[in-house]
Amino acid sequence: MANDQGKPVFVILDLSGVFYTFDHNALFSRLKDMFGPSGKVLQWFRSYCSQRVSVHGILSDVQFLLAGVPQGSVFSSMVFTMYMCPLGIIAKRYGVKYHLCADDTQLYIYITGSWQ
Repeated sequence: MANDQGKPVFVILDLSGVFYTFDHNALFSRLKDMFGPSGKVLQWFRSYCSQRVSVHGILSDVQFLLAGVPQGSVFSSMVFTMYMCPLGIIAKRYGVKYHLCADDTQLYIYITGSWQ
């Protein structure tokens, strides 16, 4: 909106690729600290961050992912947004604008007043 109003906007951090690389230990710690799941709920989150393959009806062993979340799921976007939540809190504290949406996370500032 600021850009539409002719105000210069400076993106100071763009984390578009983080969706596939964030650390699960940090994710589970953050989920527990900020949102409170524990026990079976936290186990479910851990199982969500795993995968297995079926070839001709034969299932592989479960492999726990070390980073990122499964692609193509609406829930993955929600988990990523929960993971990034502290970034929004820090940005807000320092007056930095932010945009957190699925795998599109940006911190930005814009200049107010006269620009010439």
